[in-house]
Amino acid sequence: MYNILKIIIRIGIGVFFIVSAILKLLSLDHFELYIYSFNLFNLTLSGLAARSIIAAEVLVGILLITKVKYKPAWWLTLLMLIGFSLLLVYVILFRNDSNCHCMGELVEMKPSISLIKNFVGIALLFLIRKEEDYAFRKRTRVLVLAGTLLAAIVPPFVLFPIDNIYSAIFKSDKNNFNEASFNALMADSTMQDVNLDKGNYIVGIVSSGCEFCRTSCLKMSEIAKHNQLDSTKIIYFIWGDSTSVKAFPAETKTEAFRYVKINPLMAIRVTNTFPLYLFMKDGSVERTADLHQLTENSVILHLE
Repeated sequence: MYNILKIIIRIGIGVFFIVSAILKLLSLDHFELYIYSFNLFNLTLSGLAARSIIAAEVLVGILLITKVKYKPAWWLTLLMLIGFSLLLVYVILFRNDSNCHCMGELVEMKPSISLIKNFVGIALLFLIRKEEDYAFRKRTRVLVLAGTLLAAIVPPFVLFPIDNIYSAIFKSDKNNFNEASFNALMADSTMQDVNLDKGNYIVGIVSSGCEFCRTSCLKMSEIAKHNQLDSTKIIYFIWGDSTSVKAFPAETKTEAFRYVKINPLMAIRVTNTFPLYLFMKDGSVERTADLHQLTENSVILHLE
């Protein structure tokens, strides 16, 4: 009976780590920004850290389940749980986070609950400390290890590349931007107070009901805050129903930026891709960017 219990515990811990990694991957942008908010790394390194954590969770999860390289996997799991717990203690003492992103953005978990979860995980881990590697044949063992490494590395690093790599592969251009419609929008009477003729600006065209737009605004807010950028140089043209438009700045932490509500039809004429960011210099659009082409370096270089 005890042996069956140990099997259940081992597989349960492994499955939990894999599920945790998948949930983080599904809300990877938010997980990156959460790491970025600790002011330890720039946005690129935060992205690498987020993907490394996801890869490590998949790695230990599969190795615990298959019992290949069991001892190293056991120690890595223990060190990860201890490290996560120390970080959660810091969060509980010095921050007021409602979600620690341990299970991504889709399943909110308070830091205190996650800390208890980790303590339980550590206790269960010691119950299966003396397990040994499963007696796979050498060739099977190599295949399991190779498959495990592919499963850990390919999804976070290849299928979801960091923004700098994404923007290098999918170079920003003006394919999704109609300059004539944008000029017509700027000539509209509602734009009398929007003067972009002198200096460098970044204009974001967003929908209040678009989840990618919300994520991009959170990203821009963090970039501006971390690098102390001039908030007057960042302007949002927003469309949507009045209630969601009014709530949008607070929900995306972009109250410091200027917002101009525009007609949905005019927005769609300018672009069919939301969000779209226009990097403007002296009234002209130099380049455009979507959510993942909006890199920290590109924003800093343009506004500084």
